[in-house]
Amino acid sequence: MPASAVDSQHRWTAAELRQLPAAERDAILAAAAAQAADEYRNDPALTAFEAFGKEDLHVNSSDAQPR
Repeated sequence: MPASAVDSQHRWTAAELRQLPAAERDAILAAAAAQAADEYRNDPALTAFEAFGKEDLHVNSSDAQPR
């Protein structure tokens, strides 16, 4: 696989990725994941929030099923 496929700034669509050989697709996705990890690690605005607020978790909801 050419290194340019991984290093390029091409915005791959899901359809394009599905058509690639598995090894090439995996390399592209691994490179994208590494880039995203760096962005999340170095940009606090991407992680400086709570995933759920107090009103988002309805533990005492009437439709909650007991375990």
